[in-house]
Amino acid sequence: MIKKENKRPIAFFIIIFIVIAGAICFFCRQGKKPLKIGIFYGSNWEVPGTVHYDIFDQAIQKYREQYGNIEIEYEEGIPSKDYSEWLAGKILEGEEPDIYLVLDEDLHTFVSIGALKHLDMLIAGDSEVDCDTFYESALQSGSYQGEQYALPFECNPTLMFVNKTLLKKEGIEMPDDDWTWDDFYEICKKVTKDSDGDGQIDQFGYYDYTWIQAVYSNGIRPFQENGTESNFTDDRFIEAIQFVRKLQQTNQNYLVSANDFDLGKVVFRPLSFSEYRTYMPYPWRIKKYSDFEWNCIQMPAGPFGDNISSMDTLMVGISSRTSKTKEAWAFVKILTMDEEIQRLIYEDTSGASVMKSVTTSAETMNLLNKDTPGGKDIDMSLLDQTIERAVIPEKFKYYNEAYEKADSHLSALVLSEDDISTSMFNLKNEIDKIIKP
Repeated sequence: MIKKENKRPIAFFIIIFIVIAGAICFFCRQGKKPLKIGIFYGSNWEVPGTVHYDIFDQAIQKYREQYGNIEIEYEEGIPSKDYSEWLAGKILEGEEPDIYLVLDEDLHTFVSIGALKHLDMLIAGDSEVDCDTFYESALQSGSYQGEQYALPFECNPTLMFVNKTLLKKEGIEMPDDDWTWDDFYEICKKVTKDSDGDGQIDQFGYYDYTWIQAVYSNGIRPFQENGTESNFTDDRFIEAIQFVRKLQQTNQNYLVSANDFDLGKVVFRPLSFSEYRTYMPYPWRIKKYSDFEWNCIQMPAGPFGDNISSMDTLMVGISSRTSKTKEAWAFVKILTMDEEIQRLIYEDTSGASVMKSVTTSAETMNLLNKDTPGGKDIDMSLLDQTIERAVIPEKFKYYNEAYEKADSHLSALVLSEDDISTSMFNLKNEIDKIIKP
């Protein structure tokens, strides 16, 4: 009698093989976690109408076309005002995204706790990267103590808004871009008056020009770059405070408000480029500044400075704990260095591109000018120069505390009759105790 072959062991091994293969596939899929991105909705410049999702979606599409159908995801619905707190919580939990947007005010914190990957080695080792494509000021925004921790994505320089209607009414020409403190003061002095004869001043030269803007434009900063000492007793700093006090006196003790400017009663007001972009086109302009024509120029220059101002920057960083450095770096490059993606900054947000070639292109100029009223073209050379020469605030451990204390003291000083030199000496001693290690 012929014995039948026992096939049960073979079937058993086939089953075991299928189970093991399935387990391997499962764990492989588990290991291939998606590349996560941290973004927010709304504008960190505090103006309406900004959306970043479309920019990131198009960047993701470009990434997949170049590197394959890699899974990338981001969490929707995080408001810009809650983003810093949300991201800080994720970092504390060890669940932060592989790539995330970094606000100016958060860079030092994230660097100090080791949350951001150091980028210098990635930049130096990548032949595709040319940092000269960025505005130098924008690139500096992502550096700390000479090392790069984030790349710039979007920027927002400060400009001087000018009420052209009010100037014309007073027979005053629009200032040139190379105007000075003296020009600024003389115009403010001339236009400040009781225009309707009711005994009350109702027309003013400026609103919200502060000591920090005067300091920057006079070739000095509040603190030394390393954050170990203040510059309050520097002659250039003292001169800036003296100028702001002199300017303040043109208002004759009247506290000019934002509403005065909105109603067309004020000639000058420093505002951001994002404000210009938001409120120049219809319909936002109708809702905000409908009764006068206006434009923007650079800030007035002090005797020892230039026509410069500060600039805020939105950056992109990589988590120091990511296991996908290569993939994250490739995506960061698309966001910050791809001209098509950077051009979307002008289409979908209220800020400016950090790439020189994009900001100075004819295509960008046409895009920005297509819906401005009355054919008032935006001067792209003005924007180019303003970004190029912009001042990036210092970054050090006790900056926020030191700045807030100094701002409170100096804002009160320009309204008082206290001796400025003596006050500056006392303030320096007080602030240096806070910032010195």
